[in-house]
Amino acid sequence: MADASQISKSRLFFAMAALFLSSMCTMGDLVINPIVANVYEAFADAPLWLVNLGITGPALVGLPFGLMAGYLCDHVDKRMVMIAGFAVFTLSSVFGIVYVNVWYFVAMRLLATGIGWGITNTAAFAILADLFIDDDDQHARYVGWYNACMSVLGAVLASVSGFLAVGGWTLSYRAYWLAIPVLVMLVAFLPSFPPKSDTSERVEAVHGESRSSAGALGRAMNAPWANEGRASRNWWMAIVPLTLQVFFVALLYYIILYLVGVYVADKGLGDEAFIGMLTSLLTISTALGSIVFGSFYKRLGNRVYIPGLIAIALAFFVLAGTESQVVAAVTLCVAGLGWAFYFCFFYTYCTELVPDSKNGMATSVVAASNGLAVSASSQTLTYAMTATGLASFQLYPAFGCLMLVVLALSILWGIYRARKRRRMKGTR
Repeated sequence: MADASQISKSRLFFAMAALFLSSMCTMGDLVINPIVANVYEAFADAPLWLVNLGITGPALVGLPFGLMAGYLCDHVDKRMVMIAGFAVFTLSSVFGIVYVNVWYFVAMRLLATGIGWGITNTAAFAILADLFIDDDDQHARYVGWYNACMSVLGAVLASVSGFLAVGGWTLSYRAYWLAIPVLVMLVAFLPSFPPKSDTSERVEAVHGESRSSAGALGRAMNAPWANEGRASRNWWMAIVPLTLQVFFVALLYYIILYLVGVYVADKGLGDEAFIGMLTSLLTISTALGSIVFGSFYKRLGNRVYIPGLIAIALAFFVLAGTESQVVAAVTLCVAGLGWAFYFCFFYTYCTELVPDSKNGMATSVVAASNGLAVSASSQTLTYAMTATGLASFQLYPAFGCLMLVVLALSILWGIYRARKRRRMKGTR
């Protein structure tokens, strides 16, 4: 298995550059953000559920493919999984609107930021876990930098899309042309990442106790690993609470990120260019937060998500009350910073909860929860608005309260786990 210490510095640099740039697949939806209103208008005769499916439904479609990618990453070369996923994204996004038809639009969206995202996102984080498998702090740092690059790319995509949309909403799709050189880089520079089997873990655990690898292998195969076998079978139980937390936190944040256009329209704050600017500010602030995430993680550990959730909750209350473009922009920057801490946290933490051989599946499970939240965000907001007759910003205080409830339950769960661990240590 390739890790950072086994790769030359030059090869590692280009491999990481390709991997970081591939994160544009995750942020590919931001090309649609500045033109959401145009899409609803262009397909006004189509069923609302179908248009919603094209706008935020891709993440839902990507869920089973993310889980499939997690399984594949634990059993085949992650390089091949990564390249295949990004190739799907590149082809279906570049040709995503050559035919202006609602069914074609939805199908290409489901392929690009649905199937392509599900595979690519899972493979990228599984590769990062492999690269820094023995250094949690380094792993957290690179997850932060990856998310920072992803956020910058999101800002670039949103800005370019908003600029191109001035000449017609279908021209926004030209922003996806950036994916073509990234695909070439992945093929050229990404090294092989074969699966990490349980046997190889056992050999590594006893390597050094014998002068020969054969001796280490023999002792590993005959060592009593009963506890590891049980942990491997029940690995998924450890990430259930985190998966639930990811869904609700992401659902609430994505109401801000992906539906900021609805908020701006309801408030009457600006046009498509202003929406594109706000989306860029959100992603740039997320990039800045991701860059410093590693330092905060080193100090706060797994409590690093708490200030992030507080920031997002407060943003809902401020956005609901303000009529100022400046205040709205600053508040969204704060929300973006908060999301950076939480996003980096859950992708780092999920691999700490499971055996190394399950890193790919753990990553895919939380990614699936995150993707489900993307799809549910538009449905939650639009149907809540329909049911209550309220504008989006009038519902924001309720969303802020829900985020605080999630935070309180998360803290209580953390306290319960800490006390349980202390009791277990006391009985030994």
